[in-house]
Amino acid sequence: MQRTAAGFTLLEMIVVLAIAALVIGIGASAVQRLTEDHVLRQTTQEAERVFMQAMTRALATTQPQSVNLESLNRGARLTVRRAGRDEFVATTGQRVVLRPGGLCEPLTLLWQQGDAWIRATLDPLTGALNDVEENL
Repeated sequence: MQRTAAGFTLLEMIVVLAIAALVIGIGASAVQRLTEDHVLRQTTQEAERVFMQAMTRALATTQPQSVNLESLNRGARLTVRRAGRDEFVATTGQRVVLRPGGLCEPLTLLWQQGDAWIRATLDPLTGALNDVEENL
């Protein structure tokens, strides 16, 4: 009677390791995508907070408040479309002035990171971001 060793062959081990590597790779890319989505949402929420604080200061002091648009891109690419324009442009050197009573030009902001994006329109009366669209 001949005994055979119980265990896995080298080929079986390689196949199992290849499948495990594939599953880990898919999981890692999903986690990266979730992180990018989180960064975009967090950046948009922070921008809305900055606009609302500026509008609150404008109402409290009855003085216009200026917001540097370059400072709102934290971790994402920010472009802006101003009133009467068809295309989004870089925010380099651009500011928006929020006036008491909401006299402000319509402004649409677009944050992008990779293939994901969030677009929102600034409400000049409240400083809130409205008409938020996402492609996450």
